Amino acid sequence: MRGALLVFNILFVIVGITLIGLGVYIKVDDNFASVLSKIADNSDFSGQALGFLAFVMIGGGVVTLLIALFGCMGALWNNRCFLYIYAFVLGLLMILELVAFIMAFVYKGQLTDVYKDTLFKVFDKALTENQTSVIHAFQELENKMKCCGIHNISDYGKPPKVTLSERCLAAPESEGCSDAIIGFLNKHLPIIGGSLGGVLLLELCGLIGAIALAVALKHAPDDTLVYKGGKYR
Repeated sequence: MRGALLVFNILFVIVGITLIGLGVYIKVDDNFASVLSKIADNSDFSGQALGFLAFVMIGGGVVTLLIALFGCMGALWNNRCFLYIYAFVLGLLMILELVAFIMAFVYKGQLTDVYKDTLFKVFDKALTENQTSVIHAFQELENKMKCCGIHNISDYGKPPKVTLSERCLAAPESEGCSDAIIGFLNKHLPIIGGSLGGVLLLELCGLIGAIALAVALKHAPDDTLVYKGGKYR
């Protein structure tokens, strides 16, 4: 039990460090920051989200790291207080995740409309103001996702305001990228759902393991357990 809890939290530590590293990279990389800042100027909704992307990732990484450290210290030092704190925070995190999943499902239609509207505003303003880096990013997306425009090729105007991407030139009847992205997510929904379910299952195992170890420590004569013969005694 103790070993499994340690392994689980070591994985959490790796995830936390990875999130912090990605957040720092996004923050300091000039090319990435330049594209984000240009996109952010196009929409209040996406601008706020993109502007705080790095801070959210760093903050999430720090929180994940702290949770994992409580779990590791509780397991290594046989400290019930740390284990209970770890279990409480992990349980709270699971509740928040479940609420977020339920809200995303209930408001799926509204979220889809906001997403499409926001993406089009970013695209349209990039065309109007000739923001080449943003336009290039969209056209790279078109080539990779085999789509054209946000809704369709007419988003570029008649005649087109810029040189069209290879995809739009080769197949102007292609579906819009907003629908292509949704289709991609729907196609991989079982994988995404399975991954999220796996994360929740791991968190549940960590929660149960922490509580079980804390309860076992409570009933230990000297408040310390020694691992012998496959069991804590």
